Amino acid sequence: VVDAWARVSLVGIELLAIEARIVIASVETYLKYAEAVGLTQSAAVPA
Repeated sequence: VVDAWARVSLVGIELLAIEARIVIASVETYLKYAEAVGLTQSAAVPA
């Protein structure tokens, strides 16, 4: 899951900071879910 985009507006830096926090929170949530399901273990094993 990759979610990256930028928006230029009058609010500027403040708006971008809010968007960055949302993306970081969603990435952390996904990683916790993947670890609980066991997706990270198979990815960590050397091929």
